[in-house]
Amino acid sequence: MGSNSNEMLYCLLGNGIKNSLSPIIHNSFFQSNKLESYYTTLNVNSNDLKTILDTLRKLNFRGANVTIPHKTDIIPYLDSLDSLANSVNAVNTVLYENEKLIGYNTDVEGFMKPLRKNIQRFDNKKAVILGSGGASKAVLYGLINANCKELIILNRTIENARQIVTKLDSDIPISCHVLNQKTIDSLSDVDIMINTVPLHKTNTILDFHSDLGIKLAYDLEYLPKETNFIKQMKSLNADLIYGYEMLLSQAKLSFQIWTGILPSDDSIDGKILSILGV
Repeated sequence: MGSNSNEMLYCLLGNGIKNSLSPIIHNSFFQSNKLESYYTTLNVNSNDLKTILDTLRKLNFRGANVTIPHKTDIIPYLDSLDSLANSVNAVNTVLYENEKLIGYNTDVEGFMKPLRKNIQRFDNKKAVILGSGGASKAVLYGLINANCKELIILNRTIENARQIVTKLDSDIPISCHVLNQKTIDSLSDVDIMINTVPLHKTNTILDFHSDLGIKLAYDLEYLPKETNFIKQMKSLNADLIYGYEMLLSQAKLSFQIWTGILPSDDSIDGKILSILGV
């Protein structure tokens, strides 16, 4: 593949990712499995994606994770997609094999695995999803396939949410509304509240009250561990799923795609919690 080094290279492709925990996670996986590999971050603008991928092809490049804002933008530059990534129309994992770039999506299963630990039946559950970006596509796909009773999407730009819904093949009632305080106040009997937008990072304050009836809250934002969203949900006595849980879950699945090894050493969980200051 063009490099004299035997060390296989992996990276995270995104924008504004300097604080990502992915390098710590994957380099720990490589070390514990005695693999001569290295994982780093590459901050990339959308219009530079093709150039970066062409460069990676010339190196000892084996795989990448893809995060905001490239999960959909990267698709035209890949040689093929697996069936799930194609269905979700979002890629978070890339494998370079036989001189081909193959796109995968481990976000769906990465999102659902922690959720299944808390919920056995979904057909009587109403879920509210904050945001309609790349991560929300995986959330929607997972909940639809789990046969949720009802899905509500709240997004600042309602047209973006509606575009996603029109591409879904589902008999489940799905409604779209503007993400603002008035809409949140109008909700009730919420079984699952899922945040997919960087509320903490952007210092966006939304108030959630007890009348919403939120039973379980899931924040995909993972830095810090105790986001403002999580703090509010804890005050409402909702069951909690933290962002790092999905982060680790999807990372293990990406690692398996690249190496054939599903990490089983849960010591990484403790290391991540230590970094998060817990």
